[in-house]
Amino acid sequence: MKRADLELEFTGAALGWAADELEFSEPEISQTLGVDRKTVHRWRRRESVPGPEQRKQVEKLSQLKWLLDNAFRTPDIGKRWLYRPAPGLGGKTPAASLLEGKIDSVIGVLATHISGAYV
Repeated sequence: MKRADLELEFTGAALGWAADELEFSEPEISQTLGVDRKTVHRWRRRESVPGPEQRKQVEKLSQLKWLLDNAFRTPDIGKRWLYRPAPGLGGKTPAASLLEGKIDSVIGVLATHISGAYV
């Protein structure tokens, strides 16, 4: 399998998760990743692969998935967490912070939760 095929598979899985599990539209995914919505559309159609900086954002989305899968007993609890105000995000919900492109902040709050620290 070629590297480009692997990147397309990885990107497709991360974007598919955001669309299916988070129920984010392509414009919402593009806001989260800080890229144009047409770019997300091309990635989902496997027409192009993310560049180095864009790949980092897709990797963060994959990291968010891993953290959500491992922080809560069930996926439903993790999904509910996304829509509850979080003190570590200034009282905003994690989902709202994602749509502002603050994926690093959401990952940080979630990683702190997993570590057992209270913020």
